This record gives sequence, C-alpha cells and structure tokens, in this order.
Amino acid sequence: MASLAERELRGDGQADASARLARLEAAFADEVRKSETLARVTEAVASSTDIESCVQVVIDGAREISGAAFGAFFYNQLEPDGESYALYRLSGAAPEAFANFPKVRKTPLFAPTFENTGVVRSDDITQDPRYGLNAPRRGMPEGHLPVRSYLALPVATRQGEVLGGLFFGHPLPGRFTARDEILLVGLGGQVAATIESIRLTAGAIAELDERRRAEERLKFALDAGRMGSWDLDVATKAYEASDLCKANYGRGPDEPFSFADLIATIHPEDRPGVLTAIEAAIREGADYDVEYRVIHPTGDLRWLHARGRAAQKADDGGVRRLAGVSLDITERKRAEERQKLLVNELNHRVKNSLATVQSIAAQTLRSISSPEFFREAFETRLIALSQTHDLLTRESWAGASLREVFDVELHALAGEDRIGFDYMADIRLTPKAAVALGMGIHELATNAAKYGALSTPTGHIAVRWRAEGGLLRLIWKETGGPPVAPPSRRGFGARLLERGLAAELSGGVELTYDELGLVCEMALPLRALEP
Repeated sequence: MASLAERELRGDGQADASARLARLEAAFADEVRKSETLARVTEAVASSTDIESCVQVVIDGAREISGAAFGAFFYNQLEPDGESYALYRLSGAAPEAFANFPKVRKTPLFAPTFENTGVVRSDDITQDPRYGLNAPRRGMPEGHLPVRSYLALPVATRQGEVLGGLFFGHPLPGRFTARDEILLVGLGGQVAATIESIRLTAGAIAELDERRRAEERLKFALDAGRMGSWDLDVATKAYEASDLCKANYGRGPDEPFSFADLIATIHPEDRPGVLTAIEAAIREGADYDVEYRVIHPTGDLRWLHARGRAAQKADDGGVRRLAGVSLDITERKRAEERQKLLVNELNHRVKNSLATVQSIAAQTLRSISSPEFFREAFETRLIALSQTHDLLTRESWAGASLREVFDVELHALAGEDRIGFDYMADIRLTPKAAVALGMGIHELATNAAKYGALSTPTGHIAVRWRAEGGLLRLIWKETGGPPVAPPSRRGFGARLLERGLAAELSGGVELTYDELGLVCEMALPLRALEP
C-alpha cells in the first residue's frame, strides 16, 4: 500500500499536469478567438461601403485582437505649410482625448508610418531613441493618453499612396507581440484596398448620378450623348428611335425598327416586366425606368437601361406619348457580377484560412507539451502561412512558382546560402498547391535549422526536382549535419508531410532518416499542382 507521502506526491503531479493542461487550453482558446475575430473583421471590411464604418471596424477589431487599450486612424491631408495628419477615427477613448492637441506631424517617430517605410512596434516607446526629439514638448504633451506599448503601421494603396496610419497603444509595456503585428499588418492592407475601392465606387456613383441628371435635362432630346433617344405614340404605337437607340438593339441606322420589333428583341423573361412598366407609365402619367436584357439579331445578349416620361396629356387626361433615352449598361452589369463573385471568393478564402489556422492550432497543441513551446511553434507556422499568402496576394491569387515558394519560406534562415537547387524548369502552382507546399517546406526548413543540416556550420541541403511522366518528383536531401536516427514518435511536421501534404495533393511523400541526413522524397501529380 502506498504511503501517505507517496499519495501526496502523486496528487501534486496530477495538479501540475492539470495546470499545464489548463494553460494550453487557455492559449488555444485565445488563438481561436483571435482567428475568429480576424475572420469576422475581414469579412466586415470586405463588405463595407462607407469609409468611416470600415475604419471603425478595423480599429475596434484590431484592439480586440491585440489587446490594445486604444487605437486610432490618422489620415493624410495636405496643407499650405506641408503635410499633416488629422484624427479620423478613434477606439477605446473619447474624441476629446485629442481635441486640444495640434495635428500630427511627420516627426522621426511617425515618419516610418507616414512614409510607408515600415512598421514601428515597441515594448516601451518612451525608450525609443526617436522619442521626444521635437520641441517644445519633448515627448507626449500633458494630458495625452498614457502610452508605453506602441504599434504603428502605414495604410497605403498598392500604388504606394499613403492614406494614413493605424496607431495602437497601451499604458503598460510589452503588450504587443510579433503575431499581433502580422495580423494587424494584414488588416492594414485590407482596409487600404477597401478604402481605395470605396473611393472608386463613390466616384462611379457620382458619375452615374450626374449622367442621370443629364438624362433628365435632355429627356426629350433626339440625341443625348451616348444615350439613344426614342419616342412612342401611345395611340398608334408609332415608334421613332435615334441611330444610337437602334444600335442598342442591334439594328443599323437604315434598318426599320418598330415598337413591335423592340418588344420582340427583349429577352422573354424580361418582356412582361417591361410591358407592365410601360402600361403603368401610360396609365398613371408617370416616369418610366426599367433595366432589361435584349437579344441582338446576332445572338449577342446585352443589358439596357431605358428611362422615359409620359407627356402631352389629352383633354380627357390620358397620355399621348412617352419619350426618353436608352443606355447600354452591359459592362456595368458584368462589373457588378464580377464584384459579387469576388466578394464570394473572398468569403470562401477567409473561411478556408480560418479552418487552416484552427487545424494548425489543434495539431500543434496535440504535439507540444508546454504553453511556451506551443506559442513559438504556432506563431512560426502562422508566419509561414502568412508568407505564402503574401506571395499569392502579390500575384492576385493567380498562383506562384515552386521556386518562389521555396525562396519565401527559406528567406528567414541564416543558412539559406547553404541550400542548393537543381531543376530543369520551374513549376507554376495553383494557390492551393502553393499553400500546401509552403507549409511542408516550412516544416522541413525548421527541422533542418533546429536539428538537421542547418544546425551545424558545415551542413548543406540539396533540393532537386523534375517534371516527368505527369509527376513532379522532388527530393530534399540534408548532409553534413548531426547523425540522424528515426524518431521514437511522429511529430506534427512528419504527419503534415507524410499524411497532410500527400493527401492534399493526391501524391506520395516519404521521409528517410538516413544516418548522413534527412531525405524527403515527393511524387506529386502535376494535375494537382498546375493551374
């Protein structure tokens, strides 16, 4: 029978295990919360149609992700004495907190943000050598929000135009992590793209409103710029159309075109709605405004927007004529459809990314024994995922080459000059294949840096691939490192390579623990890799 002391020791051990498990579960829950918040904010930003609400969603969401006490967006504006930056939106504090302070200038501390040269993240900004260099305050003015932890990132368009900057602070030091920086940089890029899109859309809407006003001013004109004019006698159904109006229906200037021809040209599914709108305008003496599809004699399908007004009422109050204009809006309709498809695609990618992050977190948690190791392993894997996403974003998610994926994943390794490549031709990858191979290459590179060829000064890695017989055959071979022995259990990296990567790309992956160094051989069907 166990002694009292043995039972007490066993109890203490169980308590320690329970505490470790509780910490791991808390860390996992925190990562899932951040991922879910990021997905929610990204989706909200993508669907924003108003700049103010878009920016507010971003700074509120960024505070929730990073734990910042307050956040702000300052926008760039030009003044006679040069550039300055005015507060646009604030989160975590009242607007009065900045009411009595002058506008922000491009000081040494703020310059990286407003010049789009980099992110500034500091555990204690008051210790930054760029802090407090400007007279007369030499630091934060009296009454300013207390800031020790500091994170600032530029918001700029893809063309390099600086729209402003996102700033986050906390009164305590050491509150922002590298992971927070990565997530918030992604949000900064998203809000910049959305602001640019909203501005373009606002310009297009303003242009459309101006065109509509012009249509009202020229509603009875025979020629209204790019709009075809038409006139219908209600009693006789005599129909007159300008050359441009005829062209909208696929007819030439010299071809006859009657009201019956017009109705016959309208798509059968849209014809009842058009006839109902015409009858309502005649019956009520009201405006006529309808969009519909027409089929040209060539079979070409086009979208038209027809507007008109009832005029010349008879003695009995009836309408004698309708007149107005028609406009081809096919390109606008196609653009609307493309925008809808893009939003749906973005939502799909966000959900896929969230599922990937959750899977990485779960698998990492399963294979790591302490919260400290979990955070390090999880963050490096998220960084690897984000690096591949950045590469694909630069290519508008059209794909990436295999060598580009290797380069972006190996860039951070100090020993990348000890990796040699041998291939006849590069391989173009789909986004799915690029992400899968990127994660696999990251696991190989991380293992090599910690335990393999890159952990010693003399180690070397040879990467060779060939496309033959419908397969990509790739070999990763390490030499010059510590002696290698088969592991006692399969870790996350091995499972990801041998099971996850192989299943994702319908191929085969084999790891050989040769005494001279690890060898990874892949045989992947090209149909699963190439666009």
